Amino acid sequence: SAKKPLDPKSSLPEDPRVLEGMSPRQEVWNALSMLVPSLVVLLLWVYPPTSSYRGPRTALILLGTAFHMPMSFLYHSLLAMRALPDAVDNVPRKLDQTFIHLTCVMTLWALSTSYVYIALGTALNVFFAARLWSPTSTLAERMINIGAGVWLYSWPVLLRGFHVEYAVGAAWLFTGAGAMVLRCGGWGHGIMHVCTGGLAYHFSLCAGYLQA
Repeated sequence: SAKKPLDPKSSLPEDPRVLEGMSPRQEVWNALSMLVPSLVVLLLWVYPPTSSYRGPRTALILLGTAFHMPMSFLYHSLLAMRALPDAVDNVPRKLDQTFIHLTCVMTLWALSTSYVYIALGTALNVFFAARLWSPTSTLAERMINIGAGVWLYSWPVLLRGFHVEYAVGAAWLFTGAGAMVLRCGGWGHGIMHVCTGGLAYHFSLCAGYLQA
């Protein structure tokens, strides 16, 4: 039987300005979806669930999400405009992920009462952030380090006995991670951003409980 002609598109190299095959419209969605965690935490601050909710611990989570949001919004906006020559190896992405580690540190300060653990977690996140700027850093290492940063601030929630908040927050986190891995037709990254809003909500409640 005759062989089928090759698809001419199959031999074309991938555009290095494109992250994981996402379209400009999907990158706009990625940028806008990063507003969700900040809005969730802001609404908790404006409409506190308890009289003791507003305090230094919940303020740290509010500030952490507020600091990170502009970096991520900028990065995905530049991707939408195809303004970055390389979608992975660039300064805006490194800034985005550096501020993720800053948020991890601030959330850890909000959720832990152990100065030793806070010092350890802070030192590790500083190391992880520094590795982002090293020419020997790999994509796999960056993702593992971000996961480690999240785990470091989530562990005190479980140890404190906030089992329901921990379980629901983890469910949001793993749902978002699953959507990002599965891609969901290119929309999974933004779905992950939205799901971090659920994680931020439940862990913010835990920070509020520590102030009661």
